[in-house]
Amino acid sequence: MTIALKSATPGNSLFSFSARVQRRFQGPPAKSKFLAVLFVCGLVLASFTGLLPGQEDLGKIQKRSYSFKEASKDIEYALYVPSGYKKAKPAPLLVLLHGLGSNPQQVIRYQGITAEAEKRGYIVVAPFGYNERGWYGSRGKGNGGLLGGRAGDPENLGELSEKDVLNVLGIIRKEFNVNSARIYLAGHSMGGGGTIHLGAAYSNIWAALVPMSPAYMGSHDILEKITAPMMVVTGDKDTTVPVQMVRPFARKMKEANAKHIYKEIAGGNHGTTFYRNPELMAEIFDFLDGCSLQVKEELAQEPLRIFTNKSGRKIEARIISSEGTKVTIARKDGKSFTIALSSLSEADQNYIQTWIAESATEP
Repeated sequence: MTIALKSATPGNSLFSFSARVQRRFQGPPAKSKFLAVLFVCGLVLASFTGLLPGQEDLGKIQKRSYSFKEASKDIEYALYVPSGYKKAKPAPLLVLLHGLGSNPQQVIRYQGITAEAEKRGYIVVAPFGYNERGWYGSRGKGNGGLLGGRAGDPENLGELSEKDVLNVLGIIRKEFNVNSARIYLAGHSMGGGGTIHLGAAYSNIWAALVPMSPAYMGSHDILEKITAPMMVVTGDKDTTVPVQMVRPFARKMKEANAKHIYKEIAGGNHGTTFYRNPELMAEIFDFLDGCSLQVKEELAQEPLRIFTNKSGRKIEARIISSEGTKVTIARKDGKSFTIALSSLSEADQNYIQTWIAESATEP
């Protein structure tokens, strides 16, 4: 039996690779050649069918990490990509924030979340927020006081917690084809407070917000900065974040925007009402499905900024694009330069990472 690949001619890379693979399959010449060609055929077939590296992780909860430069450590996050994900089709993205003392692996396993994501084609990512008590910046840039940091936590815990969410968002938008008009933010308890804070601080990103039993202790004036429709859910028997704490916020929320929804669950508590309630999660996903941003066909130009490299040289320019470890910037006269991110000052690198998270272009 003979299997021929027209593209595998002597001298080209596929033929050379086939020869190298054949040497890996030691045995009788005919058998080793046959196995090598089958192996290469599999690779070629995979490239045509879209079975790229990592496809085996689709439809599963993944435990990942990345190097958080400012924190000088690797930070964990959880990810779920539906089994039907295709690079050619933009997917909605849900960013999910855990509560105090919890973690990404727990919150992404709330009953119904991945089931609904699988059914509706959502990517779900759960950042750590630096650690289990960072508050995502909702209690300021510090370590959160009595309800936050412990001995050994960085003084800027809140700042790092907030930035971690943006970093992870940027990672996912770079790796996957995310629908920029359908990026959602939800969180439980501390994560609910983080949802309100980040929903206001980066209002141009989110198509909808879902704070669940939100432990938000800031001013209600923050509602003036929230532009996305919001669904606040709480239980009237919650003793951790009492309903008396949520109701005033909900009243002002409804006054600010009629699109906002307040759902108070009779007999609902702070725990099982959320993590063992697939019916509630289906209702939340129904709400998300009805919300999307109005994305303009032409994006406004980025503002000019003074960029400084590590040698102290300065240039006034705006960001055009970013790919991998490089960024392209353009001067006011239109002349562009592609440079290594690492060559810029720390402040400029932080600015670019935030820009990636906020306005990464769809692949």
